[in-house]
Amino acid sequence: MGLFQNNYNRPGPGVNKDAPKKKAFFQFFELLFRKFWDLVKLNLLFSVPVIIMVVLICFLNVITKLTFILVFPLVLIFPFVAGLTLVTRNYAREEHAFILSDFFSAVKSNWVTFLINGIVCYAVYLIFYVSISFYSAQIKSNNLFFFPLIICIIISVLFLFAQYYVPVMMITFDLKLSQIYKNAMIFSIIGLWRNLLLTAILGVIVLAFTIMVQLMPLTFLIAVILIIFNLFAFCMFLINFVVYPLVDKTMIQPYLEKDEESDADTIK
Repeated sequence: MGLFQNNYNRPGPGVNKDAPKKKAFFQFFELLFRKFWDLVKLNLLFSVPVIIMVVLICFLNVITKLTFILVFPLVLIFPFVAGLTLVTRNYAREEHAFILSDFFSAVKSNWVTFLINGIVCYAVYLIFYVSISFYSAQIKSNNLFFFPLIICIIISVLFLFAQYYVPVMMITFDLKLSQIYKNAMIFSIIGLWRNLLLTAILGVIVLAFTIMVQLMPLTFLIAVILIIFNLFAFCMFLINFVVYPLVDKTMIQPYLEKDEESDADTIK
């Protein structure tokens, strides 16, 4: 049996549809432990383009110190996020996924839209970075700049929240990119509390890794190992576990209840 293969022909106990539904907290950890080694395999697969991207950034760092050029290779990772999203979405809704084949199938089918989304994210946050930096500097001389600063911060946060939903909608629905962005912005507001909770958890994870990288050589090595073996898959699994129920409740179930046949054309 290969590293990225699973035997789904082996009979299992199945899931009792009448069994009481577990609390989300316990369900998350149950799924996490059940899929732990699959997430490790998935993370190793995703780490390959990440390592290539890091090498490219290091190469660019020799040529230029301009931040907007150095971070541009991050855009090249977005097509591979399609594969990461598909597999972890299936895990979040307790469905199986063939790690290698489903990963590359998702990349092949969705790389254009994911790449476009990557370019959009790059452009949007570059604009917000410049705007927030400008307004922050101008506040010292004129307090009126406080208002556009707050507006920029709020919009940038809502856009961040929307990005929790964009990937899963891209691999779940056959919708135009404009429709996906519209729905994602709506979810960024109606799912505000789960978005804040998710951001807080991811923020703690980022802070922890930042401290580990800077603390000492041993913690740096541990951080690198965790990044290569688990970080990306875990974070995407966490995101999909948190946001998919809202997407399912708001977009999928109403259509399934209304017209199952027409829904087959839009839901993957």
